[in-house]
Amino acid sequence: MNRILLIDDDKSFLKVYSEILRSSGYEADTASGGPEAMEKLGRDHWDIVISDVVMPEMNGIEVLKRIKAEYPEILVIMLTGEGSISGAVEAMEEGAYTYLVKPLEIDQLLLNIKRAGEFLELNSENQTLRTQISSMEGSTQLIGASPSILNLKEQIAKIAPANASVLITGESGTGKEIVAGLLHANCLNPGGPMVKVNCAALAESVLESEMFGHEKGAFTGAVAAKPGRFELAKGGTLFLDEIGELSPKLQSKLLRVLQEKEFERVGGTRTIRVDFRLISATNKDLKVEVQKGAFREDLYYRINVVPLNIAPLRERAEDIPLLLEHYMDRYSSELRRGKLVFDKEAMEALKNYRWKGNVRELKNLAERLTVLSDGPVITARMLPEEISGQKGWEKDLSQMHYQEAKHAFEREYLVQMLEKNGWNISATAEEIRLARKNLQLKMKQLDIRVPGRQSAE
Repeated sequence: MNRILLIDDDKSFLKVYSEILRSSGYEADTASGGPEAMEKLGRDHWDIVISDVVMPEMNGIEVLKRIKAEYPEILVIMLTGEGSISGAVEAMEEGAYTYLVKPLEIDQLLLNIKRAGEFLELNSENQTLRTQISSMEGSTQLIGASPSILNLKEQIAKIAPANASVLITGESGTGKEIVAGLLHANCLNPGGPMVKVNCAALAESVLESEMFGHEKGAFTGAVAAKPGRFELAKGGTLFLDEIGELSPKLQSKLLRVLQEKEFERVGGTRTIRVDFRLISATNKDLKVEVQKGAFREDLYYRINVVPLNIAPLRERAEDIPLLLEHYMDRYSSELRRGKLVFDKEAMEALKNYRWKGNVRELKNLAERLTVLSDGPVITARMLPEEISGQKGWEKDLSQMHYQEAKHAFEREYLVQMLEKNGWNISATAEEIRLARKNLQLKMKQLDIRVPGRQSAE
């Protein structure tokens, strides 16, 4: 149970509300001002501080700044009178978790304390995830602790030092290129080159020139000789991504290179000898392609000496929290945003989603949520409808008190109107017939932040 320190210069207020907190199951203590509060904070551990804004000697904003500087893990809920809303806005800008207006409604106070406790619990869980990621990541980016990923890591460790050809299979977005990179990084000659070719990205004639190179004058535009990817990969690794897209002609030419370890450039007659390790990847079932006559059987066995399969994300849902933690931390750092966490309902929705685009789709969602989130907690209603199964705030209103529902509705309305106007505050204010400065004040009160900025301007 969270430990709460209640700060106010009104002793009768402290007595009444500390008893309310204790009767609700919380460990609660009081301080009659900022100096006494700082003394107690330095002497003992606290999870949540509830402080009045207006106090003699040291006001609530000063207390908040001291807490955020010395005990950043503590959540601070600020209390303000109806006539001093500007102090509450300043408190939010200084890092307060939320603010409540006096006189306090007991249910509202307990609800916000409960949510603050849930936020602390989420932070603790995410700290555990960060520790797990640090221990497993090292120099790799293969994030996960599911049985299939752990088994894949063991296979990579065994296979990497060998020189055998490897065929990596798996759906699009599962991380086949990452696995190829790990195989190269852990081979006997990691200092050698790793050359990549996407077989699906280029037309056949262009791809042939890219792989084999060409001599000067081999075709229109060949103004100089150019080495191909086979030559560039000498002494290292050649990674052929989407190898199932190779035309029959190029399949035949690749087979000869793998068998003979030699080839000629396009338009050339000089035989060039090469030695490289081949790693291939495909999202197709090449056995089926062989049966259909679309892929050469002899080439299939030549590239598939050691097979590696990556399970789709929907079959390893336990990896989703780790992956989200990794990508959200990365994008939050890039955008200079605060720490973002998912509530339990949102995380369950993410675990139950089918993830047709696998890790690539999850990565894109993490970036979008980081850009668009307005507060530290991502809820289910902030997820795309196909993931959450709900439309915005509508599902939650029936479970809220009147003031809370009014706050949620107002915030959602303003966010939608701002999004409609491209987050242009002046255009939005004009459309909703509200003075620009009043819209800015509302945005501060409701903690609505323009994507890419720290606060509404």
